[in-house]
Amino acid sequence: MPAAGPPAAALDPSWVTADPTPLAPDHAQRLAELSALDPALADLYRRGAELLAGAADVAALHERQVALLGRERGIVTRGLAELPSLPVEARKVRGRGLNLIKRWLSEIEAARRLVLERAAETRETIDVTLPGRRPWVGHRHVLGRIRDELLDLFHGLGYSVYESPEVERDEYNFTKLNFPPDHPARDAHDTYFLTDDVLLRTHTSPGWVRAMEERKPPLRLVFPGRVYRAEQVDASHMDQFHQIDGLFVDRNVSMADLKATLNAFARAIYGVEARTRLIPIYFPFVEPGCQMDVECSICGGSGRVAGEGGARRCAVCKGTGWIELLGAGMVHTEVFRAVGYDPEEVTGFAFGMGLERIAMMRYGIPEIRMFLENDVRFLRQF
Repeated sequence: MPAAGPPAAALDPSWVTADPTPLAPDHAQRLAELSALDPALADLYRRGAELLAGAADVAALHERQVALLGRERGIVTRGLAELPSLPVEARKVRGRGLNLIKRWLSEIEAARRLVLERAAETRETIDVTLPGRRPWVGHRHVLGRIRDELLDLFHGLGYSVYESPEVERDEYNFTKLNFPPDHPARDAHDTYFLTDDVLLRTHTSPGWVRAMEERKPPLRLVFPGRVYRAEQVDASHMDQFHQIDGLFVDRNVSMADLKATLNAFARAIYGVEARTRLIPIYFPFVEPGCQMDVECSICGGSGRVAGEGGARRCAVCKGTGWIELLGAGMVHTEVFRAVGYDPEEVTGFAFGMGLERIAMMRYGIPEIRMFLENDVRFLRQF
């Protein structure tokens, strides 16, 4: 395993340090836990905590936070990026340690920032002639607003809401949705398994099965919720995100009904001028299956964005000019049989969409990670 500590030049040796215990009362226990994993990781945490605690002002604190945890060149960030090159066992130990360090240093940075801000406030002279400050008023997260807008849209189309558990059984998440036993999604590197039979759901589609087992057709339902996948995090992928699935089962439901529903959705969310396309694709639980793409709003469909040194490939659409918005199709006959429906009597369509991607395309957001960073400067824009 490579050394966990940074190069000597990574941290300015002139930076003042201080005891972080007042900011993190369990500092000693943290050191002991990391030492049991790897003494080098414990040393990295100790140095980082002391540097953050020793910051004399907010500017110095920010400089140290960037050096340690910065998104592109932070020491801990670089360590996490190197994990895929390590052997499996070493990757587990180092990954756990680095994630603990990242969380604990973030807590210390936040605590030190609060101390510095309060100290600055007490030193300010109050000018009673100045107008008062308008109190800050919060508002709903952009994903919550998109979710409610979609639920209102589908409610107007006759759909009701059905919520299913986030911790799901393999039977509902895969088997009854016609996933074969050797499907790649059932591997541990794609899905978070809690036991051999229990997992964090990878999509909201298990709700279809539960709803059809409980009710008889006709059904017209939407299934909102959070889902989890062991994804490699990048500009357009996260290991947790939000979905809304839709299901319509009745007699004589056709692909034309599906296309009309998706067109109504696209026009309502992106406007009548939005460019979309439907292309054939395979999903185990629908046949035939299709994918709806929307023109990338970050690059305008060109696949290139302006940057330092000239145009570069768009990181969101990977240079294609299109973003996969949702998957859809006619419900597979095997899914109907698994829930006790007669596929000779009923047909149906289903679709599933990610809220984050819808919001990214609607507002031109270049990074899916921004939704979970809780940066007020970002959230205030919506």
